[in-house]
Amino acid sequence: MSPLVKEFLETAGAVFSVHNHTPLISFDDAKEILPHDPEDMVKGLTFSHSDGGLAIVALRAKDKADYKKIADALGMRRADLKMAEPADVARKIDMEIGGIVPLPINGTRVLIDRAVLERDEIVCGTGRNTATLVISRDEWLRAAQGEIGDFSKLV
Repeated sequence: MSPLVKEFLETAGAVFSVHNHTPLISFDDAKEILPHDPEDMVKGLTFSHSDGGLAIVALRAKDKADYKKIADALGMRRADLKMAEPADVARKIDMEIGGIVPLPINGTRVLIDRAVLERDEIVCGTGRNTATLVISRDEWLRAAQGEIGDFSKLV
């Protein structure tokens, strides 16, 4: 677990657990490796924000992102929306791809897709791709302080 994530959650007084495992990157990896309901799995997509910071979008792991809606929420043109470079993510918020946790670490902006709220429990990254965070939806929402909207494509 990322020390920054652990410190953030503990400072917020959040109740959570961590499940350690072999490295995972994709939803398919997570379904195979983790003992949790795939419906509870939440992914964090990290984007470079126009102000130089980062934004993390929380989506159900099975859902596809709607980049136009995400760009609109961030006040950007779709053409300017870019995934954050892994090195920037590591340097700015101490997270690695496959382990992104949607929390406002170091001022990161958090957008939460409305469909995520359907779950009572959230299973997501810890900042590392070798550990998974398990937290109640309400605990996570309190800590995440995110903006709720529609950021996934209807399939």
